[in-house]
Amino acid sequence: MKPTIQIDNNLSLIKDASQYTCSILVGRNYLSYALSDKDCKHIYLLKHYYFEDKVIGKNDFNEILRDPVFKNVNNVKIAIDSLKSTLVPDILFDETHKQDYFTLVHDLSEEENIHTQKLSGEKTSVFSLKKSTVSFLGSIYKNVTFYDASSCLLNTYPALLTGEDIHTFFLCIKDDCVTMSVFQNKKLILHQVYTDASVSDVTYFISNFVSTQSVSKDKTRILIHGESVRVSAIYNELVLYYPEVKYCSRIQNLQYPETLFAQPSHYFFNLFSLVTCA
Repeated sequence: MKPTIQIDNNLSLIKDASQYTCSILVGRNYLSYALSDKDCKHIYLLKHYYFEDKVIGKNDFNEILRDPVFKNVNNVKIAIDSLKSTLVPDILFDETHKQDYFTLVHDLSEEENIHTQKLSGEKTSVFSLKKSTVSFLGSIYKNVTFYDASSCLLNTYPALLTGEDIHTFFLCIKDDCVTMSVFQNKKLILHQVYTDASVSDVTYFISNFVSTQSVSKDKTRILIHGESVRVSAIYNELVLYYPEVKYCSRIQNLQYPETLFAQPSHYFFNLFSLVTCA
């Protein structure tokens, strides 16, 4: 199986795999991973697999994970692009009631377990993962930490905020959903996943928020990222209505292979947010 995109930085010159951190991002129809140094400052290798309309399965995992670069890697981060998560302010959060918070918003099947993740800004993410997925990946990697992909983004977005009197919309675009996170100055005021959202739907969601919250278009920034083919279509529509629509720039405190800069700047923002997530 060949990756859709591969970026290499002389990984073969590095001999001690125990000094790597492997960050793996898993979505419905894609899998991306990056190898970085142990301190997660320097990216050595990135591979991105895109399966179009096919849902990624166990056989795909097995083939991808046979890559020799995974041999002897001791430190692994895995983020699942789960659609089922909710945020709870730390002042209200009680670990013994995490299932209650979750089931107020989502159904919890017998095939899922509840997980939590601490976020910046005194918030906790409560999300579900399939037991079979956690068991399968945990059997391959002994030293593995599981994350919620959108929670890693929420830890990364504040670094891109200007601090001015402004509303900033972050759009994470996937083939099957759009995640919209809205900050007023540096405060998160909305975080929502929209499934099966068309290009026009995204424009409506933003415009509805702007209208109902009496937000000035001149004080609205929209930042977009993702590898989906829908990214450019959404960008091209939003620039018709909003004066400041941009693609997300790369995370600044990482050192990247030179070959990465041939890719659009908004590619792999989600993956790199996992790399830097602690």
